[in-house]
Amino acid sequence: MSAFEFLMSFYGILLGLSIAELAGGFSRTWDKRDSHEIGWLTPLLGMIMLADLVSFWTNTWLLKDNIEVGYFTALGAAAITLLYYFAATQVFPREGAQSVPDEHAMVHRKVVVTAMIASNVLLMIGLKTILSLSALRLVAIFMTYMPLLAILVCVGWLRTRKSVLIAMIVCLPLTIIYKPFADGLWSALLDRAG
Repeated sequence: MSAFEFLMSFYGILLGLSIAELAGGFSRTWDKRDSHEIGWLTPLLGMIMLADLVSFWTNTWLLKDNIEVGYFTALGAAAITLLYYFAATQVFPREGAQSVPDEHAMVHRKVVVTAMIASNVLLMIGLKTILSLSALRLVAIFMTYMPLLAILVCVGWLRTRKSVLIAMIVCLPLTIIYKPFADGLWSALLDRAG
């Protein structure tokens, strides 16, 4: 087992737990559909998070030749993935919760998206350290995606379910479209750094 495979097994377990939490949350919500309308907000928030989790997983693979495994690398990976796990536990209502899923999403979306943004910021710090990238290159990567997430947290007009639904409907396809673009951008940056 290589050092990267060792780190990926740790990182992969924590990311996998986040994905399992999203799947379990959706399953619990689906089971209660007779008493609580599922709505659109919570599943959309879950899908945005799922797309971001998958991009983290695949982008880590792109870094495989540049990551030196050590204590601080593992600590950084743990911080990133534990933030994701925390966010995943907040997407869907817990067992026994009386809130309707859309109400739950309205209350918890800022916490979920803030944790996602924090994970991405920690990754940017890691990239700066691992690849010795210039601040300008990091800002270019950061600005291709973070504004989409920041809209879900910061925009004042997102006070109604309808406005949040519209923002999430816009954010989800852009998140999915962003992934192939990011892979190309990351690959180009890795070629220049290496």
